[in-house]
Amino acid sequence: MGLMAAAALVRPARAAAPQRTPGAAPLVFADPVPFSWSDLLARARRMREEPYAPAVDPAPEILARIGYEQHHAIYQPVGGGMFVAPDRDGIVTAFHLGELFRKPVRLNRLEDGMAHELLYRHEYFSYPEGHPADDMPPGAGFAGFRVHEPWIGGGQAGDWLVFLGASYFRSSGDLKQYGISARGIAVDTAIGADGDEEFPDFTEFWISEMSGGLMTIYALLDGPSVTGAFRFEVRHFPNVVMDVTARVFLREDVRRFGVAPLTSMYWYSQEKRWAPGDWRPEVHDSDGLLVRTGQGAHLWRPLTNPPEVSVVSFPLPRNSGFGLMQRDRNYDHYQDREAFERRPNLWVEPVSGFEAGEVQLVELPTRVEYGDNIVAFFVPSAPATAGSDFHFRYRLHWSGEEPETRDARLRDFRLGPPRRNDGATPPRLEHKVIADFVGGSLAGRDPRWASARLQISRGFAFQPSLTRIENRDDGWRLQFDLFSRGPEPVDIEIVLRAGRDALSEPTVLRVWPEQDL
Repeated sequence: MGLMAAAALVRPARAAAPQRTPGAAPLVFADPVPFSWSDLLARARRMREEPYAPAVDPAPEILARIGYEQHHAIYQPVGGGMFVAPDRDGIVTAFHLGELFRKPVRLNRLEDGMAHELLYRHEYFSYPEGHPADDMPPGAGFAGFRVHEPWIGGGQAGDWLVFLGASYFRSSGDLKQYGISARGIAVDTAIGADGDEEFPDFTEFWISEMSGGLMTIYALLDGPSVTGAFRFEVRHFPNVVMDVTARVFLREDVRRFGVAPLTSMYWYSQEKRWAPGDWRPEVHDSDGLLVRTGQGAHLWRPLTNPPEVSVVSFPLPRNSGFGLMQRDRNYDHYQDREAFERRPNLWVEPVSGFEAGEVQLVELPTRVEYGDNIVAFFVPSAPATAGSDFHFRYRLHWSGEEPETRDARLRDFRLGPPRRNDGATPPRLEHKVIADFVGGSLAGRDPRWASARLQISRGFAFQPSLTRIENRDDGWRLQFDLFSRGPEPVDIEIVLRAGRDALSEPTVLRVWPEQDL
């Protein structure tokens, strides 16, 4: 599965409809075998020494007939899943294989240190009459699984956690809306023009019953360049939090080794609402990258939809956090029933293994909303060479809230259309830039006694001014004209200051001057 194909493939569990096949057949398990974390580590380490063997498509002709809509039409009823009990949180149901999800994974129920592998039967699933799943052979395997909200019997219960496709997983968070995804590892993202990125797969899962609000999931990772063992300790309430332990073993050299990778979609926002030609004011799952730079201090980088592949790096202080945020929570800014205003933020809180390295942000050009074009991850300073072992521990927060900060935050960023000034010597491009900051210690202050420190990678800002936002005591507007020449991107770092005191988070705006000529 490619990066651009990863978006919008997971829908919430659907309400039951008349089906020929009712599903919910009794689950059949293989004989139990012992399982432990140390055994999984040993297996992943041993696999590194073996040649990579990709998963075999169990039924190519049948899966070719299970396209997107056919895949959405087949589901395992919650009442037929693993760990079923009245009003229980954490019931697990399987995803069926399909044209987009051809690689089978193995699912195991974990109980008292013993693994019980779930054996595939098409009778587990509910689907319309004449569905290609009728022809699937026994033992075909599954595409992935999802974890459901508490179920009181009858119909379906919504899901809040999904593992599906390559090493992708996602949660709907506390706002109950899917959006951003995470991955086990990123290998050679945006390296070269020939699409050299690898997408290792979670090939087998071991899932324990939720107990005391905690569910533990183990996963085996396999790919041409890496193997790995992962442990996810997941809590649903009050917010979805995942403690991740990752051990990764390299078969081959990796040129860009992305740890705790986050994957999202950004088409456009109010920055350029005049540009795309769509009727909605904004379309994005995330609108910015947040990087912790110190105690209670963060750097904010609004996302862009660039004209070409863009990779930028930000230093990450020892074991500091980062994440992709959906800062704009105003429905009126989207006007879409797809609920972009409820897409979760995903914050990475490092525990160990993030002592030295940087955060990299990858932005890919897109003309549609149906593709993930944003990736952010940590890249260790240590070279990722064949034979290397890496050990990472981190916590993922799927939430509608951002980490607390003492500083004012960028609320809105608007960029006027480019104007070519041929009267200048030499000719130049001019853009109107407007940046609105709110919160922090701006309330009660007079912007006339403050300043905006601007650091511009090339070009210059003409007549920057700070004024108070109308009807907002804690909001200031920075406005200036950006003069630049050439197509290369311009980075503008902004910090509001009062004397020596910083009043706002450092904000780095990226402008592609010739993108919209």
